[in-house]
Amino acid sequence: MAFLHDEGELLVLDNAFSGRDVDVGLFDNTTDAIAEGDSYAAIGTEPDGDDYAVQSVTGPTVTQDAGTTSVEMGALSYNVSDATTSVNYVYVRDSTSGDLIFTNALDQSYDLGSIDTLDLSNVGMELD
Repeated sequence: MAFLHDEGELLVLDNAFSGRDVDVGLFDNTTDAIAEGDSYAAIGTEPDGDDYAVQSVTGPTVTQDAGTTSVEMGALSYNVSDATTSVNYVYVRDSTSGDLIFTNALDQSYDLGSIDTLDLSNVGMELD
């Protein structure tokens, strides 16, 4: 069995995200139940409403601390003033190809019908 060591994690993730434009969007994974082999097409619960738009991030930040390698998208803000759905996950896809890179749970489920703006600050992923 092979292991991706700390230096390898940093190398792989840094090369994968350095200078890459990604789209970060919201969805309800309770309904979609995205699996490892799924593509972006499997996400069917992005927020409704004309004001919602995915957020674009250029070159997400890749760092390593005490053996944990992180990819961070920075602060994101979504206008959801006319959305009525709930969301509990984010997805990150390549802006050019549309390929789904990863999904991750939010800290809680958000009922978008009761808020106008959803601000997120800890969007990303970690490898230990």
